[in-house]
Amino acid sequence: MAKTGWLERAKSNLLPLSEDKNNFFEAKREWIYVGLFDNEEADFDCQLCGHKEIRYEYTIKNKLNQNKMIVGSSCITKFIEHMAETHEHLYDTLGDTVTVQRVEQDKVDYWETILFEALNSRFFKTEFQQSITKQIIKDGKLTINQAKYLRSFYDTLNQNEKTAFRKIVSIKLRKDKHKDQYKDLTALEKSFILKLLTPQQKKRMRELYEG
Repeated sequence: MAKTGWLERAKSNLLPLSEDKNNFFEAKREWIYVGLFDNEEADFDCQLCGHKEIRYEYTIKNKLNQNKMIVGSSCITKFIEHMAETHEHLYDTLGDTVTVQRVEQDKVDYWETILFEALNSRFFKTEFQQSITKQIIKDGKLTINQAKYLRSFYDTLNQNEKTAFRKIVSIKLRKDKHKDQYKDLTALEKSFILKLLTPQQKKRMRELYEG
């Protein structure tokens, strides 16, 4: 029932902006994927399903009349899945097939771009800092001793950059020697590292060193 409701809303919103205003099956073929924009304020509604205050704004464009629609992250996923169910595909401006994995990766790429630009402009100086930056670019996984040196850098970031930092950077805790680095942190360093730990990691560290 929920999916039927989404489909009816999508039809009512997409058809008026399409050249074919009667046949949704044909009209949806007119649309291509443009890309992602992150709206920090989350003050825009999805133009395809009507969902309120979306943060991630995926843009689709009608290749026949150039009309555009701003679509939320869950809605673009449903749109792609609906097309797949009818043996169709959403394509991008280069003609490449757009999958659910692609739009999720676009989100990751967006956060990486923001963080890497901040690192290059404000942190990429000493050889040690360069090694940390390269590790973040490689896989985002740092030891506690590496990550703690980013605390001052983190404090210079704006809210969007801080979100990008927390989305991309994670802490390696598989080895005992990595876990043991937690107990040597100052209060300020510990407060910062806790921002980067998963709930499971936080629980484990508190059990080991604060219990």
